[in-house]
Amino acid sequence: MTIWVAVGVCLGMAAYAVAWIWGGRTERFAAAVMLLHFAVAAMSIIYGWEGAGLYLPRMIADYVRLLIFGWLCLRSDRWWPLLMTAALVLMVVAEVVGLNNPEIAQWGVVSAQIGFGYIVDLTLLLSVCERWLAGEPSARHAAWVRAAAATAARRRKKALRRPDVDLARLWKARTRGPRPRIPRLPA
Repeated sequence: MTIWVAVGVCLGMAAYAVAWIWGGRTERFAAAVMLLHFAVAAMSIIYGWEGAGLYLPRMIADYVRLLIFGWLCLRSDRWWPLLMTAALVLMVVAEVVGLNNPEIAQWGVVSAQIGFGYIVDLTLLLSVCERWLAGEPSARHAAWVRAAAATAARRRKKALRRPDVDLARLWKARTRGPRPRIPRLPA
């Protein structure tokens, strides 16, 4: 492992954590896909899932990740999925060129993939910064609001099913006082 790989892994993990904590739904989805890809790639290298000099599970994960981000690029109205998809296309092209042309050293292919990996991770990090600068809320708060509302509804439903509950008293307790303000989610 070179210093460039170690720094790339640290940058990637930091970018995925920042995207998960402060990013929106799109950034969280991207962070989950990237983390899953990292796990598959690491397992294929650690466990030596290699055949004829190829790490086939990692290559399949690369192609699946490219398809997912291509779909995200067409579905989203953000700028960064397009840049990430372009960098992922170049990573896959470098991999295919390295497979088809034996004159190209494997170090050249790996160096290209590391460089484009930096672009992918920095793009994800900058997408969260752009969301923060625009003043858009993170998905973390919206997820907690939805979870709290679902838990309260489940508790009310469970209380209504119990035969020892006085429904009139439950209704009074529910309607007494100011109603709690639940923030609206952005559209």
